[in-house]
Amino acid sequence: MDKEFQHKLAQIMKNNDWHLGIGDVATATGVSQTKLRYWESKGYIESIQGKGQNRKFTYSMLMKVYQMKLLLDQGYTLSVAAQKAESKSHELKLLKQVLFDRFEGMATIDGQPAVNLGYLDDNDKKSILYAVVSKEGTKFKVVPAENKI
Repeated sequence: MDKEFQHKLAQIMKNNDWHLGIGDVATATGVSQTKLRYWESKGYIESIQGKGQNRKFTYSMLMKVYQMKLLLDQGYTLSVAAQKAESKSHELKLLKQVLFDRFEGMATIDGQPAVNLGYLDDNDKKSILYAVVSKEGTKFKVVPAENKI
């Protein structure tokens, strides 16, 4: 992948988030608009007030709402569900950062799609780490840099 394009894409994904109306979030998660407003009033979720005072939620907040609903369905209290969902949101942000920091492009290894995660050791640059994706799951493969795929 072109480094300039990769950098710009990472900045777009890091600095911008899609915004959804409260009705969209309610439909996508199965949580009523009334509950969403209540959760927001308690500080468990947050929105951005758009034109005409319409609530707009980020995609990340949609995922948090969905996590909270799943946890509530499992019997957790609202407070605990919000804490656990916030923790999961933090983990997903870290995962997103790792992927954008390390993504170097795509390849094919043994007929399977593989994600090039860059040099295993940035100092000696002798090996490249690939995440090979198959129906059975994702496995890692280290390839000598001179054999870059």
